[in-house]
Amino acid sequence: MALTVNQLNGDTTFLLTFSPPFAPDHPAKRTRFPGDFTILLDPWLSGRSSILHPTFQVSHHTIEPTITNLNDINQHIDLIIISQDKPDHCHRETLCSLAKEKHVDILATPAAAKKIRSWKHFDEKRVHIIPPYKAEQSETIVKIPLAAYTSTTASGEITIANIATKRDITGLHNAIGITYQPPSSVFTLNTQWERHEQGTTVKLSADGITRPQTPAQRPRTGSDTLPPVDKKQLRKAVSFPYLPKAADTDVPPVPPLPTPLRTRADSGIAKPGTLTNKERILNVIYTPHGVSPSTIATYLESHLKPLHALPVTTFFHSMNTEQNPWFLGGRVAGGAPPGVALAKAIGAQHWVGAHDESKDNRGMATIWIKRRRYELDEVKRMLLEAGMQGTKAVRLGVGETVRIKPVER
Repeated sequence: MALTVNQLNGDTTFLLTFSPPFAPDHPAKRTRFPGDFTILLDPWLSGRSSILHPTFQVSHHTIEPTITNLNDINQHIDLIIISQDKPDHCHRETLCSLAKEKHVDILATPAAAKKIRSWKHFDEKRVHIIPPYKAEQSETIVKIPLAAYTSTTASGEITIANIATKRDITGLHNAIGITYQPPSSVFTLNTQWERHEQGTTVKLSADGITRPQTPAQRPRTGSDTLPPVDKKQLRKAVSFPYLPKAADTDVPPVPPLPTPLRTRADSGIAKPGTLTNKERILNVIYTPHGVSPSTIATYLESHLKPLHALPVTTFFHSMNTEQNPWFLGGRVAGGAPPGVALAKAIGAQHWVGAHDESKDNRGMATIWIKRRRYELDEVKRMLLEAGMQGTKAVRLGVGETVRIKPVER
């Protein structure tokens, strides 16, 4: 199981591809395997980014992105995530470059979703809101089922959460939490696997959103082996089938293997094992501007811990610091010092630098910005001094790719 990260611009546009355990580390060509899931984060690939008016603030890339049009991405995109409504994250020119016939769904924070819908470029049914995460409201977790390989194996799942900072007047400091559990490739027994049926279910398909089918209409899937969903939770769900087309996969499904089941004794939850009995959930925290450890603590305790998804596999955070005067909102990007503290709090195995491009910034709002660049060696030294020898820090160049695997601890 692995996460492949491809940086498409010098700032904070990333293509994330989650792959199941059987996918090869170095395929001869990029092949879409059963269980793969690809997410595009905050695309800004062409044109300027301006807040209110160019005289107030305008930014241009100083490093050319790898492409300038979303249609030029030579990889299937399952989902686009927009983490906030600021134009360098929610970029109209880039997003609207996507051909309408591509039928890609977008998950966005509430203000960003409202802005995207106002452009009237996308089918409104394909623009979904990621509500602010609240531990006591399970529907604030967005869940995307991944189709089972066969009718005798368990389906996989993507979960997505928007962890927002309270009373953040700038609207910059939030985090997007993503977990990935690939479909199981072993036999699934009714009495030996339970899934937490909580959250707002979003199933992606070429046909867009549909309402849940009646029992007589619903085709049999691998999820038929799971316990029944609580009816109250079902009424909250938005559900539409995600069944990859044959054209989306270049290799046949992996046959189920009769390997032993393992039980999480501390939770009472039993899950199917894999060939090595070490399959785990891969997870990402994406917070380019940064959040405090206290902001993310509830998500770790209430969502990741019950899933046995700790420590965090990868987090995206700025390494450079940007600071505005208090009357312009204060901290813009936390950079390395709070990044190290956050890495320690979440036990991050990998840190990918984000939002660190030295952009061409102009306008009244940029006059007072103070910047401090941290070199990668400095960040690594700070991690060592904080006792985080196990955290690997990487700063990608435009077009560079890194393949990350969770470290067993």
